[in-house]
This record gives sequence, structure tokens and C-alpha cells, in this order.
Amino acid sequence: MSPSDLPLLRRIVTSHDSKGISKIESDDQVISETTPIAPGISIAPIWKIKDGLPTGNNNTSDDGAKRQVEGLVPANGANVQITELAPGTITPNVLSQSLICIFNNRIIQWQHRTSSLDCNFLLAGELVLVMEDGSETPLNQIGDSVVMKGGMHLWKNPSSTKWCRWMTVLMSADPVVINGEALGPMIK
Repeated sequence: MSPSDLPLLRRIVTSHDSKGISKIESDDQVISETTPIAPGISIAPIWKIKDGLPTGNNNTSDDGAKRQVEGLVPANGANVQITELAPGTITPNVLSQSLICIFNNRIIQWQHRTSSLDCNFLLAGELVLVMEDGSETPLNQIGDSVVMKGGMHLWKNPSSTKWCRWMTVLMSADPVVINGEALGPMIK
């Protein structure tokens, strides 16, 4: 059961029979699970690719959502997931309040970066993208999208009453390189 007020998620996976005729392999609810180190955040795995692109996933019957990956992005693959944020929650939110500090009379929350190209799509509620430069961009229309190219950022749900939900397709990528220095994955 989803911990939010959002509808349950459904995932349909297709495949082929022995004659090459396409069919439905599975049609199930996807359970959104809370993360133990990040209160107010739930993740629902949709599919993970670990064997590179193009993938061999079309020739296997294993459930890609159950594949274990280290971190958010497989080293040579992709991760498709649904993220839900409780009202007023910020991510990354690793034991939330301990990661907030004051700098130049401004509250600074911890941000994160992955070595990936991420396509994010708002599915329900509202979301605010906060970049390292302090800019805040609201996503408030279903279908609003963000292409994140290895940038340091955080997400926050500005609502005091409603959960928000978005889908992310994270594809492994080389780290951003600025002045010869690679900007690898980090939380700061």
C-alpha cells in the first residue's frame, strides 16, 4: 500500500510467446516503499537495466524491477522509478534536519548529483527543483519535465497537504567535466 494519498501504481510488462507473438507477461500493482534513511520519501521501482545499452532485456523473463543496483544508477545501464514526496518534504533527505545548515543567513539543504542523464516527469501534485545556484523552478502541471544533466540539485514538495509523484528515467553517463575536473556523484 502506498503511504501517500496518491492512487496505487500499475505496471504492465510485455513479452513474446514461443512463436514470436507479443503478449502481456505481467500486469501488477507496484508497491511504493518508504526509504528507511529518508523520512517522507517513497520509491517504486519500475525497471532496471544492468547489461548496457542496447539491453538484452527483451530476451529474458526476469523482473527488471527486482534487480539490485548500487546507488541510483547502474554503472552501465538505466533505472526507471517513481518517487513520492510527503507534504513539505525535501530530497535528498537523509535524516532531514541534521543536514540543514545556515550559511550567510540562508538555510542551505543538502543537494545531490549523480553521473547520469535523468529525465523527470511530474505525475501528480507539485514539485520544486532547487539548483546549486539557488534558483527554484516550480513544476506544477502534470507532464512538466526536467532533463537533469549531472547537476547538483534537490527536490521539494511545496504543498503542506498533498503528496507529489514523479517518474525518473536515470541513464548512466560520464560525469560532467568542468575545466578538466570531473564532477562525480556526491551529496553535499
